[in-house]
Amino acid sequence: MEISLIGSQIQKFRKQRGLTQKELGEAVGVSTQAVSQWENGGAPDVALLPAIADRLGVTVDALFGREGGQVRDMSDTFIQWLRSLPEKDRLSRITRLLWDAAIYGVSDPLFDTPWIAYPEKGEIEVPSLFGHGKALLRTMAGTDSGYLLGIGAEDYSYFGVFPEPEEGYERYFLTDDEYRTLFAALALPGAMEALRYLCRSREGLYAPAVTAQGAGIPLPETEQALEALTQAHLLVKEQITMPEGTVSVYALRDFSGVVPLLTFARWAWQGHGMNLVGNLMREKCFEKGAAGDEKA
Repeated sequence: MEISLIGSQIQKFRKQRGLTQKELGEAVGVSTQAVSQWENGGAPDVALLPAIADRLGVTVDALFGREGGQVRDMSDTFIQWLRSLPEKDRLSRITRLLWDAAIYGVSDPLFDTPWIAYPEKGEIEVPSLFGHGKALLRTMAGTDSGYLLGIGAEDYSYFGVFPEPEEGYERYFLTDDEYRTLFAALALPGAMEALRYLCRSREGLYAPAVTAQGAGIPLPETEQALEALTQAHLLVKEQITMPEGTVSVYALRDFSGVVPLLTFARWAWQGHGMNLVGNLMREKCFEKGAAGDEKA
């Protein structure tokens, strides 16, 4: 076994994948020090070679420097990589991978310079002129064929792809009257408070009195808001039989739809064109990236 060759191959493939020694070690169940030892002339246990190769996206042959060692089926490589991660980290790492890929696939970013941000927090302090104490620290890029939108932060990371269909985006919008119904419901007193409360609760059916208490709004407002939100297809309504009679109860129709709706409403409200926020975001991202490079 050529010890120094294996170590140098591990280091080469690790850097190609943008992994730190710590990340590789966590993926295969060893310490950062162990990975460092491999790359400085040591050798991993033979039993670890398949896991190391899977995480690096290569075959075991590649670790020995043999030709043809690269895995060619990207779907298999991706699945193997995903399985090597702790389950709690998978969604976040998938999002990061998508953003890393996007910078190579989009040649006309909306910002002056392509960049990918992985800050700790998904928000940034901004002047009060935004109408909100914090703005979303967003990542976005676009071409004539569509847009990539999302956040690459540690605490809140998401990725959205919006390729423009041949018939245009409007083909997939609601009708004007449907939008009026939706926004009129959200504009009612108590509607947003009730919706926030149900988002926090997520599961279960809630009577108006329970929702009013949890949301801190008067019962008459709550009842009107819940009915309007049901007409706007944001909630579902059921009837349950109680000793005192039939009671109406409500629940979120689709939690996965409400969260993007409210998040992108904030995105649209705050806008993206102010140079101040763009500059602040770049400064923070580059500071974070430089610090990460030093640690790696």
